[in-house]
Amino acid sequence: MTAPTDQFVDIANRSQEAVTSAVQTWADTVQSFASKVTTTPGQLPDLPSVVETYFDFVEKVLANQREFAQQWASAATKATEAVTEQAQRATQSVTAHTVNGTEAVVDNATETVKVAGEKAASTARAARNATKA
Repeated sequence: MTAPTDQFVDIANRSQEAVTSAVQTWADTVQSFASKVTTTPGQLPDLPSVVETYFDFVEKVLANQREFAQQWASAATKATEAVTEQAQRATQSVTAHTVNGTEAVVDNATETVKVAGEKAASTARAARNATKA
């Protein structure tokens, strides 16, 4: 599994590729549009052709935007899943350490109480024996 930072780098690279592609398409379409509009000085442009060229351009831009959004959503989903998985593992680890630590504290406290009880009993026996003598 890759680190979340690797996934964010991948998102950035895909975003850059999508933007580059969109700008290239836009530039090509604008050049084509401009050449059709300015075919002959003094002549009116062919309006149906201008409309076709405009909508072709808009379709290409929209397709690039859709591709970019889909790539971003896919990468964001993968990154979210990776972060969630790591958070769950961290939670499990902290829980296990907490349980182990708590058990150790309880064991130590139990042993301390046992030793203290034995010493108290020993002291009580010694005191009782001292009073008998």
